[in-house]
Amino acid sequence: MPPTSHARTSERVRAVEGLLDARQLLLAVAGNIEGGSPLIAWARELADLHSTLITASASPARRPADFDDTTLRGRIGDIVVLVDEWSVFHLPRPTTARRHTHSLGEVISHLANTYAHMQWTLRHNDSAHHQHHATLRFAQVQQGYADLIDDIRTLRVELPLGLPGHIATHIRAE
Repeated sequence: MPPTSHARTSERVRAVEGLLDARQLLLAVAGNIEGGSPLIAWARELADLHSTLITASASPARRPADFDDTTLRGRIGDIVVLVDEWSVFHLPRPTTARRHTHSLGEVISHLANTYAHMQWTLRHNDSAHHQHHATLRFAQVQQGYADLIDDIRTLRVELPLGLPGHIATHIRAE
């Protein structure tokens, strides 16, 4: 007997357990949510790393004494790989769905970077135009993430697997 519509829906919900919705991801990158999914800690760390890179780029005097651009970018890549590995085991892979261009790790890193840029702009730029643009850009990225999550939950998108850790490390080193 084929599964009922309710059973298929329950399977989809179980298949995406731990996946953060757009509000949860905002709370995670802002450091206002803890526990549960490992995506929360990874998203927060990505936001912190991107923020450090932005600050170091905009104000060399504010760089930490132990600042190492290559190491920070490497850590960002490592976290992207961790998110992608998590997604392989926790997200559905509907083979008949349209394919997305970026892995979940890349998408979360992009959102964390956009959040860090917005925060930096709001704190360090007095231009209402620049502040508005940064806030609007973040809202657009957050809406894109919300749309992606909806597509994942309704099996309308297949995410790429991302790069295996050893390949990603080799590519970053080049």
